[in-house]
Amino acid sequence: MAVVGGAVLLCLMALTVVAVTLRKFNDPILGTQDLSEAGLTIVVFFAMAYSGWTGGHIAVDLIGNFVSARRLAAVDAAVRIACGLFFLVAAWQSLSQGLDALEFGDGFNLLDIPHYPFYFVIAFGSLVFACVLVVLGLRSACGLPEIARRGADE
Repeated sequence: MAVVGGAVLLCLMALTVVAVTLRKFNDPILGTQDLSEAGLTIVVFFAMAYSGWTGGHIAVDLIGNFVSARRLAAVDAAVRIACGLFFLVAAWQSLSQGLDALEFGDGFNLLDIPHYPFYFVIAFGSLVFACVLVVLGLRSACGLPEIARRGADE
């Protein structure tokens, strides 16, 4: 999923460069904003699970110095599982919105691209991220070490 998100991001960067260049010659690309919105949906929701699994998200340690390691692990597990449940609800609601958009035919402003596939992307990305959060929360609750982070030794 992260590779697909990265490939879409590269395409969006190329589209932006070409669109800005052509705009200087009064020949803009029609629907660039619509394509960017659609592409960014894919980038964000396909990268969330990988970032969560590898520890790429921002973490703020507010209570680490004041509570024992055991209690900190319990709080970490509870927060991750609660967030996993939140993203499970987000996946369910996105799927519901996607089915509504499929039925009513919502689409982007300039291009004839329907919204419903992107609701399904949001639902799928949220579901995978929810699974990652629950697995990490259960690992923390069982006292297992965190997943090795890329570049942690650097």
